[in-house]
Amino acid sequence: MKQVPFTNLAVFILFFGIALIEALQKQNWLEAGLFAALGVVSLWADFRKK
Repeated sequence: MKQVPFTNLAVFILFFGIALIEALQKQNWLEAGLFAALGVVSLWADFRKK
């Protein structure tokens, strides 16, 4: 099955974006930093050349 472009980006925005916003609202800085770091690694893995 052919993958639709930007599917991974949409999942990234939904999962990491919402989790990061929730952590920032709770002022849980450790959790917010964790989600931000995981998000950067996830984006790097998706967009690196294969």
